Amino acid sequence: MKNSDSKNETLGRVLLIYVVMLLFGLAIVGRIIYIQVAEREELLEYANKFGTRIIETEGMRGNIFSKNNTIIATTIPVYDIHFDPVAVVDSVYKKNVKALADSLSVMFKNYSKSQYVSKLDKARDNNKRYVKIAKRLKKDDYERLRSFPIFNCRNNGLIVEKQYVRERPYGDIAMRTVGYVIPDSINPVKVGLEGAYDTCLVGKNGLQMQRRVNGGRFINVPASVNVLPENGKDIYTSIDIEMQDLAEESLRRCLTDNKAAKGCVIMMDVETGFVEVMASLKYNEKKDKYEESYNFAIAENVEPGSTFKAITMTALLENDPDFDINRVLDLGTAARMKFHNRFMTDSHVVANGKPTVKQAFWESSNIAFGLLATEAFGSNPQAFIDQIRKTKINEPLNLDLKGEGKPYIKGTDSKYWSKVSLPWMSIGYELTVTPITLLTYYNAIANNGRMMKPQFVKEIRRGNEVVRKFDPVVINEHIASERTVKTLQTLLRGVVENGTAKVMNDCSFPVAGKTGTAQISGGKKGYNKKDYTASFVGYFPADNPKYTCIVVICNPSAGKYYGASVSAPVFKEISEKVYATELGITDETCSFDANCDKYTKASQVYYDDVNNYCQMAGVRMVDSELGSEWVKVKHSNNGGVVIENVENEQNSVPELTGMNVTDAVYLIEKMGWKADFNGCGIVEKQSVEAGTNLEKGKTITFVLK
Repeated sequence: MKNSDSKNETLGRVLLIYVVMLLFGLAIVGRIIYIQVAEREELLEYANKFGTRIIETEGMRGNIFSKNNTIIATTIPVYDIHFDPVAVVDSVYKKNVKALADSLSVMFKNYSKSQYVSKLDKARDNNKRYVKIAKRLKKDDYERLRSFPIFNCRNNGLIVEKQYVRERPYGDIAMRTVGYVIPDSINPVKVGLEGAYDTCLVGKNGLQMQRRVNGGRFINVPASVNVLPENGKDIYTSIDIEMQDLAEESLRRCLTDNKAAKGCVIMMDVETGFVEVMASLKYNEKKDKYEESYNFAIAENVEPGSTFKAITMTALLENDPDFDINRVLDLGTAARMKFHNRFMTDSHVVANGKPTVKQAFWESSNIAFGLLATEAFGSNPQAFIDQIRKTKINEPLNLDLKGEGKPYIKGTDSKYWSKVSLPWMSIGYELTVTPITLLTYYNAIANNGRMMKPQFVKEIRRGNEVVRKFDPVVINEHIASERTVKTLQTLLRGVVENGTAKVMNDCSFPVAGKTGTAQISGGKKGYNKKDYTASFVGYFPADNPKYTCIVVICNPSAGKYYGASVSAPVFKEISEKVYATELGITDETCSFDANCDKYTKASQVYYDDVNNYCQMAGVRMVDSELGSEWVKVKHSNNGGVVIENVENEQNSVPELTGMNVTDAVYLIEKMGWKADFNGCGIVEKQSVEAGTNLEKGKTITFVLK
């Protein structure tokens, strides 16, 4: 009995100690929270009064990465520099002020040497202890500044305020997709991925106590109020930055050549729906250039015109299991037909006025589709609308990016429904969809009927830890029956082989797609013969689809306005580049002749790139003991390649000719210079000759071809 009492007494004591320790720990946590919240302002006031201060230390915003794992948006430290000339001892100041002034005049060029001397002397004489030297210096320039006379001394009077700013290493490429955030306590502006994932990217600020020391400087000191900042998480996107660059340049050329108002390009992965390219450019009259001022690709509804005929064909095929695409139609030879009180016209007579249904689709006959829709749904137009809505093309995509336009496909209960609505909707008028909505539908056709949600982010990470992974999202498992989808695939391939998109026939791989040319509505003024939207949407390779792509050009005014002649060439250029760099190597159904020219013609290349290429292409690679990430590639006598080290001297400008723009920009910025370039492709010329000793921070410009 005594043993039992003893055990209970011991257990009670242990429990009491545990409870006391728990309460003590909770009291400490509570006190910390109370200090940081309730007493924060009082502590700040006390600290400032007695020569100490508590500052907020900024948690860095997370990075945004491309599909290629390159940084497309990052946070870098910048420094605001002020100078307290009074803090510098007389002997040091008098001996070095002229040398300091000379260094400052060379670096900033806003004052001469004598003006700097006068400015600093005057501040010292007037006991002015906060003289502005520079704003927002990058780290390399800051380190250079610290090496100047006086500034390299112990009591140098430097007052440095560090902050963080957002930088985009690729400039304005994918500007609206990557986006930005403008903080505001009431109405913050959040655009693109920066805005959509702001809560993930943003860091948490910490607190740091500092004490004033000799010279007026503050140093960090340990204190119970100190809280470490927490950096934001990183976003890994599906954007292919190299293809994005190519797409923007191709789109800009097209808009310029055709004197168009605006346009967009989107490319997405067929199987997953992840978007790899999205560019929107609009002409700015004041700046006389095309720029990405808003995301036309996802935000603006347009009448799709003939590209909508694939959706109409879906409705026709789903409505009638016996619908025959080989049926011969009688359209007449006038290239016009009256529907109620309104004439519908074709750009040309198809098959002498007696085309089959598939020929009418290939040649994009408006009359044929107006006639077919009226025959099938004239007695019940709502059945046509219901068939369309079954595909879910009328529903919002609920994109992560803000500003998505909502499709408008009216029903027969609309006050705007009329007797001509059915035939005109069948050819893509009296309804509107965004370019990305239309692309999503064609992607479903390429994906054997499975409609995928367009997405832009694959992973969110904290360091190397994957916090969240985004899997493909299915919007509609089957937009239509297998028979309908296979028929649509055949018809879209026929548009390229036999119809309005024959320009695609000279590609080295099969393409399927649809052209579209729509007059732009002027509202109550109706349509005119001057304003058009030219489109091409399709997928490649047609026999094993990997990517879908859409190109939309608004108001081309240089003489051409058909989708085949305006938009299709942009699709062609992008698809050929993608196929050559990605699909051509891995396509097991095609023979591949290895071509190492892009490596051997470059002055230097990244070792991992050429190594991966040689392994995939089966090219024999001979190398010595490599110790450099940059190498020179040469052809060997046995058909392989020889790899040699390239040593880039730290202060000497390297040879860049033949390099791709991504490698050239990466190398130059890593070595401490700034990079700029004109054109697209590989480096043809560089503004600073190789071997030149150049100050860090200077800009080197490339001419690309």
